[in-house]
Amino acid sequence: MSSLPKRLAFAAASTSLILGSLELGTRLVMAEDLQTAQGLPPAPSEDTQTMKGNPYLLWEQVPGVRQEQGVTAQINSMGMRGPEPALPKPTGVRRLLATGDSSVYGFGVEDGSPFINVAAQALNTADSPIEGWNAAIPGYSSFQSINLLEMRALDLEPDVLVIANLWSDNNFDDFVDKDLISAWSSFESTPTARVHRALQGSAFYRVMNYRLNIATGMQAQARAVGWQVGGEGQIGRRRVEINDYASNLERLVELARENKASVVFVVLANREDLRPHEAPPAWTTYRQVMRETAERHGAPIVQVPELFQASGLSTTQLFLDEMHPTVTGHRLIGEALVQALKPWAAGTEVLKPDGGAVPVYDDPFVRAPDTSPEQSGAGSTHAKLRYQGMTGQRLQIDLLDMDASGQPRIGGAMVQGPGDIALQGRLQGKRIGIMIFDDLTGNGPSSDDVRFDLRGQAVELTSGDTVLIDVDAGVVRVQGL
Repeated sequence: MSSLPKRLAFAAASTSLILGSLELGTRLVMAEDLQTAQGLPPAPSEDTQTMKGNPYLLWEQVPGVRQEQGVTAQINSMGMRGPEPALPKPTGVRRLLATGDSSVYGFGVEDGSPFINVAAQALNTADSPIEGWNAAIPGYSSFQSINLLEMRALDLEPDVLVIANLWSDNNFDDFVDKDLISAWSSFESTPTARVHRALQGSAFYRVMNYRLNIATGMQAQARAVGWQVGGEGQIGRRRVEINDYASNLERLVELARENKASVVFVVLANREDLRPHEAPPAWTTYRQVMRETAERHGAPIVQVPELFQASGLSTTQLFLDEMHPTVTGHRLIGEALVQALKPWAAGTEVLKPDGGAVPVYDDPFVRAPDTSPEQSGAGSTHAKLRYQGMTGQRLQIDLLDMDASGQPRIGGAMVQGPGDIALQGRLQGKRIGIMIFDDLTGNGPSSDDVRFDLRGQAVELTSGDTVLIDVDAGVVRVQGL
């Protein structure tokens, strides 16, 4: 028995020696891997930023000062744009915190110019100091914003959460967010998370964690993001599907409530809002979801499309490109945000205690190719599509009830090109008109796409019919059994 303490002491010393050797070996032999695991990502290209991989955020910003299109952007230790925050929040200070992507982050404008800063500066007084903080990251969806808030951004103790997630959520890309990232809140409560936090001081652990959990899959390379996030091989699905988007907006409101913060929504705009277009653009339903979420909770909402239209300013005065606001655009949004926040600034709580049930939404721009009649309550009609002049990434086909009022779209298809296709929808017994969009970028119909209006050749379908759609000839006709 007397030798047991000696054996234990020897085992402890041996273990310490082995661990010490691993640490030293990691720092000497694997120095490059260690630098990759905790250092800067590859250099960005001229018009985009390159983010470092993160298993719960997909990508994140690295602290430092960078130049973007000739302007300065400071990234603090939280990976967010702005100076280092005081933590915990100083007594008497109130904070606004914005979520969203590069349009909210302020791509192309100087530090202090994003609308969250404009609003905070306008509301700030000596007696009631108010700070604006920017948790918007280029390319971020609502899934990423939720994880960022739960991981670190809520440490800022915001008094108002400004929710402006839109463009990345509705974007068609080569991946779907929820297929790649897990909820941080689920991970945080596990024993694995506690071990992870305890071992962060180990260089060996950081390298192994990077190799196994970050340098794989979507995180294998830092993702380059800029004003237009999207991969080459788009898969016909949104990054955040419409009902997930609705659920995520609810979760953001819930996070605000849990942290005793008020909520304001911001519906973002782009250049399309200042151009005439006949067909609803692909982001219409996402804006509808945000507006209805705000209404359900009694939250103020800033309607930027209407704001910009009423300004009388040109697209070049309001936008740097298709969707990033200029300094003037940010100023207008910030001023509108100040008006929306006046009740809050006066001490009035505007959120309803219960927002009610969230409806189920249909996304008219996404039709999964494997949708069955049992799943959708709709039938499938065979069609032959001819179109030699296709120039876009895919074709969007809208089937319209020519006798309907209101929203006439009752079916359609999204296809990679001409050939034998299946049209989904409740089509029998209706007079069907067809519109086809040669979708240049694969992000849904817009005014830049080639449009073929074939509604003048409406057809009536019965069971077993095949529809011939000859886009080049402008012909639609029914071929029976």
